[in-house]
Amino acid sequence: MDFSLKERIDLLHDTNQISDEIYDRLPAILETVENFLEVKLSEENAGSFASHISIALQRISDKNPLTDISGELQTVIEENPNFYLFAKELLSANNQKGADIDAEAAFLTLYFGVLTREENA
Repeated sequence: MDFSLKERIDLLHDTNQISDEIYDRLPAILETVENFLEVKLSEENAGSFASHISIALQRISDKNPLTDISGELQTVIEENPNFYLFAKELLSANNQKGADIDAEAAFLTLYFGVLTREENA
């Protein structure tokens, strides 16, 4: 994992925004994302994504995930079904409490699109 991206995750953990459990799982989760998207994640291209997925996982763990999917997000899902399916699989594997992850997956889908567009720009 990129050093500056790790610093961001360390800060989220050190300020008690994410639990030890989520902190320990994040490197493998981010590596899975890198492999799926074929993009090297760094602070520059994925800083906000790393923060978002960290906090999203904490919300899911707390059974308090985002629940609203706007019309714009619905369009992103429809235009990127493979990203949405991957996001749901990724979050499902980290959803021991059975929270509703649809909206959280929608936001990750948006990030995946941004990350791959930046890589191909």
